[in-house]
Amino acid sequence: MIKLAETIDNNVVLEDRSSSNRLQICAVILATVAIITSAFHFWPFENNKTWQMLCPPNLIVLVWILIPAVYALLKRDRQLLTYLPHVSVFAYLSINILSAAFTPDLNRTITFTVKLALMYTGGYLLFSFAISGKKSLRLIYIAATAAIMISVAWCLIARFGFKSDNFGFFKSPYKYGTYSGILVPLCAAYLFTSPRRSLKLLAAILVIAALISSDSIGALLAVFLGTTAFIILVKNWLVRTYAISCLACGIVFIVLLGSNPVLAPLRDDIKLAEKDGTNLKQRYIEWQAELNLLEERAITGTAAGCINEYRSNFYYRLPKLNTLQAFDQNGWLAIGAETGIMGMVCFCWIIVYYFGLAYRQLANTNTSAYRFAVANFAGLTAACVANLFSSVNYNGILIVFVLVLALISRTNLIFEGK
Repeated sequence: MIKLAETIDNNVVLEDRSSSNRLQICAVILATVAIITSAFHFWPFENNKTWQMLCPPNLIVLVWILIPAVYALLKRDRQLLTYLPHVSVFAYLSINILSAAFTPDLNRTITFTVKLALMYTGGYLLFSFAISGKKSLRLIYIAATAAIMISVAWCLIARFGFKSDNFGFFKSPYKYGTYSGILVPLCAAYLFTSPRRSLKLLAAILVIAALISSDSIGALLAVFLGTTAFIILVKNWLVRTYAISCLACGIVFIVLLGSNPVLAPLRDDIKLAEKDGTNLKQRYIEWQAELNLLEERAITGTAAGCINEYRSNFYYRLPKLNTLQAFDQNGWLAIGAETGIMGMVCFCWIIVYYFGLAYRQLANTNTSAYRFAVANFAGLTAACVANLFSSVNYNGILIVFVLVLALISRTNLIFEGK
């Protein structure tokens, strides 16, 4: 009887392990597909609202939320909790939910909050399940590298080859700038630290191509400062020299191509003044209006997703020129304006926590661990810079920001055992 009981227990354990392994394999496949398809943004139905909500990355995350939940209920496994994001993320989401009490447009607030919750919990859960060891961690980096190479390459072909106004699969230069601004430093840092020269060359091409394809100051600064963070942190002077040379070459190429009509929007975006040469660029006037809004509605904000309902009332004597383009928005100030001081504090809590985690990883003397640590730090630095010029919380962009957070957390777990 004792032997029979032991046999049954062993079979149950093996069955649970087998189920867990199948779940992780499923997560790796889905995460890889979600990351690569994020490069296509809302193509080919950019103007379809339903498609924007149910495009492949969003649909994958939506489906994935149900899989581990059902698994946890059937197996009564509480280990699921270890894959969830830090409490700061839930605090931020809670503030967004509570802001619905003050919303002038309940449907807009609910839609916006659902999108946030979908990625901050479901997306994070998917990436956490997928990254179970060093092998899967490398696979996720490869998927991210493939995604950004597809995005940047098609943007260059579309803009310089077909003279298109679109940025590859992105219609907005600001959303493209945030997407590439986050992934380029992350993936380039990973490639630069590879022992293979071919991957170092690929990193150089990626950085230079991303700088040339950028059409907004946010993209340029995110790539430049994210890569600069990597340059400061990396210990190998030869790698550091490669990265510095890449940034210098990228800037030189931009200067040499400065007269090209394709780069005319970039020249305009870098300027501080409007085309009339008199007024300050509407972007910076907008920032002041958001500060005015935050001062007036510091507690309640405008409610999640509803900044446009109030913003026009807070220009005061500032000139409202109506020249601001879609998605040209300071994400930091928008969070404060929509969810008040508490929302901004909670979002900053997220950033501080994951920056702290990434910084502590840099002390790891393990060579392979350090490679991931510097890449994660560069990616999060770039995300913070990009958020100044176009919010990381936009649909289609949030997935790569959440990916960076998950990479930091899982790298810490894999190499530190925490």
